[in-house]
Amino acid sequence: MRKHFFIFIFCSLIFVRGIPGFAESVLPFTFQLPQDPWAFPEKGVQLTEKAKAFRFELKTREKVNGVTWIETYQDIQARLPLSLEAFLTVYLDFEGQVGFMPRLAKIQVLERSPSEYRVRHRYEVKILGYVYPSEYEMYYRIESFPAENKVCIRWSFVNSDGTLGGAEGGWFLQEIEGPGGKELLVRNLNIGLVRKDFPLQEQIMSLVGAGELEGIVRALYKEALRRGLR
Repeated sequence: MRKHFFIFIFCSLIFVRGIPGFAESVLPFTFQLPQDPWAFPEKGVQLTEKAKAFRFELKTREKVNGVTWIETYQDIQARLPLSLEAFLTVYLDFEGQVGFMPRLAKIQVLERSPSEYRVRHRYEVKILGYVYPSEYEMYYRIESFPAENKVCIRWSFVNSDGTLGGAEGGWFLQEIEGPGGKELLVRNLNIGLVRKDFPLQEQIMSLVGAGELEGIVRALYKEALRRGLR
């Protein structure tokens, strides 16, 4: 699967139609998350530390100014043997993500306050000595609900180099008591738009996308353990 992912990235960057500079999202699409993103896991579902994609859906949208977009929808869930504080310590260390997030080459916090961030991400795929970059900016907002031991990290799309057309989503985190101490219910929801650049792109994304997203949760968990956080 990992090999297929690199092939997908390689092809998409070969066929990419460059859009100079960073472009604000002006696409006529709406982004709507489930009505209650805290309603998880569903009855009868037992989450574990192995993240699972409960939904990963793709839909090709109509062209806008000659560009076709693929709408993505993801719902990744897990139950990690971590405290809420441990997860936030790792995730909100944006600069530190370069050391453990797959293919993240550079990250820059452009604006920062106690509960809001504007962040520029640069991802690079290296194949046969060539480097293929992709850049985008996101706005993050932290919402806390202390009485329920919940925190939401919401994000929204700001701009990109043209490869992304929009995004809206968040981490929905709730700390609970488990048999061995504090545990964390984790849900990652996102709706986004990826530019379609070559035939069969949607099919290839369907093959590898869920595993890549599950890998993000796995990387965060492993980094927390590496830092000795619980």
